Amino acid sequence: MSSKMTVKKEAIMARFGGMGFHNSEANVWREMDDVQFNQYVGKVYRELSPGFSRMWGGFPEWTKEEMDAFAEYCEKMQCKVGATIYLTGHCVRYETDEELTAYASNVADRLEYLIYEKGLSNVKIYCMSNELSLDDWGDLAFEMATFKKYHTYLYNEFAHRHLPVYLLATDASPMERWETVEWAIANGMVPISNVFGGHHYVNDFEAEDLDFYKIFKRHCSDVVNMLKPYERRFILGEFGLAQAFKQGQNNINGVKMDVCDAFYNGKESYSALQICEMALAAVNAGVYAMALWTFVDVPNPRDLQYRLNKWGLLRWDDTDYGARDWLYAYGLLVRYFRKNSKPLTISSEDYLLRSGGVVNDDGSFSVAIVNRHKEPVEIDISLENLKSDKALRRYLYDSANVPRSKFADLQDYDELIACAGNSVHVTVPASSIVLLTTDYTDHKPAAITGICAEDGTVTWEASTEAEHRYYRVYKGDSADFVPTRENQVASTIATSFTDPDTAPGFYKVESVDAWGNH
Repeated sequence: MSSKMTVKKEAIMARFGGMGFHNSEANVWREMDDVQFNQYVGKVYRELSPGFSRMWGGFPEWTKEEMDAFAEYCEKMQCKVGATIYLTGHCVRYETDEELTAYASNVADRLEYLIYEKGLSNVKIYCMSNELSLDDWGDLAFEMATFKKYHTYLYNEFAHRHLPVYLLATDASPMERWETVEWAIANGMVPISNVFGGHHYVNDFEAEDLDFYKIFKRHCSDVVNMLKPYERRFILGEFGLAQAFKQGQNNINGVKMDVCDAFYNGKESYSALQICEMALAAVNAGVYAMALWTFVDVPNPRDLQYRLNKWGLLRWDDTDYGARDWLYAYGLLVRYFRKNSKPLTISSEDYLLRSGGVVNDDGSFSVAIVNRHKEPVEIDISLENLKSDKALRRYLYDSANVPRSKFADLQDYDELIACAGNSVHVTVPASSIVLLTTDYTDHKPAAITGICAEDGTVTWEASTEAEHRYYRVYKGDSADFVPTRENQVASTIATSFTDPDTAPGFYKVESVDAWGNH
């Protein structure tokens, strides 16, 4: 089967704010052991380098100790710079002017502390109520005047202090409630709202549904176009697939269940296609930035009040910290659809090829293609006003043969594809995702020095290269063994590794850089 596609250097929007995650683990990361953080959570985050991160803040009661822990997490994750941080909070019902004034002041105090005292200058966006909740979930969707009142008090306080944080409205979920953005526009909230946003979880469309892409894109386009005359951006603050336990069934033995259906019904691998479709539909509609729910699971409950949240790209099930299949699909988009890139205009003669792309200021570009056909497709891609003096690296996510890594490493590129003039030919397997990119540098990271092994612990000198991301550790039977995926024993951001295998052997350590070179 063959098809044609055209990629134009005609930007959908001036700048893209990036892809990333809601980082639920920011509140519980101190419960992680060194293996979980160094070899999985911190390692994967640095490898992906998300451009956008949504996090929960305990406003307005957030204590200094809790904020210090939050800032420490951001520093350890290396997201104090780079990724735009969008904070959301909650509040209680206030009635008097004095109460609302005090509330707005408390929120501003805490944002100032994070930004000026703790150095989190990339905290740029704040929303006072997650999914328009106050007394109950989403109830402010029916009390928009109340939402506007709280929002106005915050706006006035931020403006008085010259606080460099954008206020977001309305954070409604699901997309059927994005009509609250229309209410906000009609009722004077544009001047006090720098950015708008909403959430959506796919509850009514199975992963195999081929109509969802166009429906979701249309909803995103409608709200983006609604905001264009006012020069306001729209953010997808949370997105994901259906909950395994619907309303009325999500409390089991006293534990609140909040888990992704696809992870427990045998569709995890295939559902990655739908998740990437959502992301590409949003980009193509002009959505400014987006966060997948979520990066890491919440740990198993310690008591009956603990929420069981199992949506992460990384598991947290006792000591199982491995990656879910979505990492090898959505992770590619996070890595290569970079913050401050410009989304490209792509047209295809084939409806079941869903695609999107970005170009960076240095001229490098990335294109992702989701093939919804049950057979491979040969695609001739025409590149208009896009040039490259190097071959495109091809990365593949095949839902029938997921490129899993025991160490949650992104897959290597599997092919170099030359540009013939302004034309590229690529094969996209059935039910798969291919990402093509010139966003790389052929670079051999400097050799790691000072490697020493003693009593089962390997240590080495830290890499000083700016583009270093993490280390891979290998073990062999002789000093001249060749490092391969088969003899890899760890990936880590630490400069040491304690081998649980006590058998004698020889160790080698490699640096992996921002482009996957090692």
